[in-house]
Amino acid sequence: MWIDLLLLIGGGAAVWLGAEGIVRGAVKLAAYFGVSAMVVGLTVVALGTSAPELVVSSVAAVRGQNEIALGNVLGSNIINIALVLGLSAVIAPMVVTRATFRQDLPLVFGVTILVVGMAIFGSDISRVEGIALLVIFAGYTAYTTIRALGENRRNTQVDGWEKPELKPIHIIFLVGGIPLLAFGAEGMVRGAVGIAEAAGISKQIIAMTMVAFGTSVPELAASIVAARHGEDDLCVGNVLGSNLYNMTLILGTAATINPIPTSVTFKSWDMIFFVLCVLVLFPIMRIRWRVGRIDGIILLLIYMASLFLLFTQP
Repeated sequence: MWIDLLLLIGGGAAVWLGAEGIVRGAVKLAAYFGVSAMVVGLTVVALGTSAPELVVSSVAAVRGQNEIALGNVLGSNIINIALVLGLSAVIAPMVVTRATFRQDLPLVFGVTILVVGMAIFGSDISRVEGIALLVIFAGYTAYTTIRALGENRRNTQVDGWEKPELKPIHIIFLVGGIPLLAFGAEGMVRGAVGIAEAAGISKQIIAMTMVAFGTSVPELAASIVAARHGEDDLCVGNVLGSNLYNMTLILGTAATINPIPTSVTFKSWDMIFFVLCVLVLFPIMRIRWRVGRIDGIILLLIYMASLFLLFTQP
């Protein structure tokens, strides 16, 4: 128990340091290449902070622990929006760009509906469906790359634009922060699962709470740090990008390794909150083109409701 507690605390410290490094490095990298922080958040930061989910779900799929593989993705996506974005908004309200509302959010919602459809209309998420999700991931990566190149041309050709200095320490922050996040999250997951198992909690609940929270700590840390530094686009982009990677790259990889049965893991309330967390962002973002403190509190209440139903549903 003491070792699990040390892993939990030590992992949390490593995750926070890694998040600081990633945010600082990503902001400098975006400025150097003339790319918006939103694009960097949707790609580099989101992929880096999703590394723990990828490792945990892939290992779980190899071992045949489907409750862990699917529950981790499901719980992580709920946590990213309801807890991560909600808490970040309470700390520092964030402005939302029209491009995010019209392009990125609908894409995340569309893939969410697709994943729920796979779960409802089949007994499992098959290898073919896993490959289809990986194809969507590849297409999304190509789209964001083209988008980044387009923004680079627009930004760097403006009269008076000068390329800022990019120091080696900025690259070290970004590159070094990603593995620090991953190792820290792994420590937190091991510690949390050890404590939960000692308390006699089921694998499904462990996956959607302890494991999902542990693998989402990088997103939580990176988004809170970004919010505190006033990097709204980086914060929102990290959350939306991470959710998209969770459903395409991570779930697709896990299903390709080992088809994931959904009849047991996906319950009605789980799917409702899985969709609700994305759906509620449309009115929140559109009303004032921002996610304010009241909006953050609403998202946090949704997260608490999901936890209550998870622990009380039969």
